[in-house]
Amino acid sequence: MDPSYYGEEPETPRQRSNSNVAGLSDEQNGQFGMQAQLGKMMWEAGSKQVQDTFKSYGRIDLFRPYFDVEPAEVRTRLIRSFIPRKPSQIQVSPDLYGPSMIILTMVALLLYNMKSSGIVIQNGTLMGTAMFTCFGSWILISGALWVACFLLTSEQPFLTILSSFGYSLTSQCLVLLLTSLFHSSHDHLFFFVLLASFCVPSALRMGLIVCNQSRLPANRIMLIGIAIAAHLLLIIYLHFGFHVVLEELDEMVGDAIVDVNAVKETLV
Repeated sequence: MDPSYYGEEPETPRQRSNSNVAGLSDEQNGQFGMQAQLGKMMWEAGSKQVQDTFKSYGRIDLFRPYFDVEPAEVRTRLIRSFIPRKPSQIQVSPDLYGPSMIILTMVALLLYNMKSSGIVIQNGTLMGTAMFTCFGSWILISGALWVACFLLTSEQPFLTILSSFGYSLTSQCLVLLLTSLFHSSHDHLFFFVLLASFCVPSALRMGLIVCNQSRLPANRIMLIGIAIAAHLLLIIYLHFGFHVVLEELDEMVGDAIVDVNAVKETLV
């Protein structure tokens, strides 16, 4: 008599294939779950780092040391901005209080020059345009000098260049003040005399600061030339071209407003 077998029936090939598929799907689900969890952890870590960065840069305490300057130090730096020295003898202690006050003074002088010249802007504000021009020129030229220093192997901190260039604009404020008081609109000799007397030494000092870390003589000469050119071109633009560009922009805005009003009338 054949022995009788008890227990489960042997698996068929279909059942074995189904069990293999179920095992693979479980492994894939586990892998997908691990990847999703890893991605979630990376996202949380990245977002936390970004939030911490914004919080650190948003604190006012980060900028407080650059505005905590004694008036005597600001006065000394203003006077030294007119005196070029050897790069080894120039000591730069960067701050943003003095340059910010100088830029605001330049804005006030531009407004005074425009109003004393009888120039009236109908479709905009003189103050907003002057502030945008002065602050934008200060930051953009400082950034361009920083890039030039980086390319010509004279590494300088951006804050040092920003502060030094801001103090060098003291000469431009002095030139704008004197030309607005004593300058004749028909003769520009007085302006060029002031330019050579005050702006050229300040520009030369700025060039000596930016080339301080460069070891190649050719790079030093290039950096000095770039700094002097940027400094002098800015004051020439403010003296000759600022009011012209402003009047042209005012005319363009006025023509655009007239065209828009004409279109509205035709549509109505």
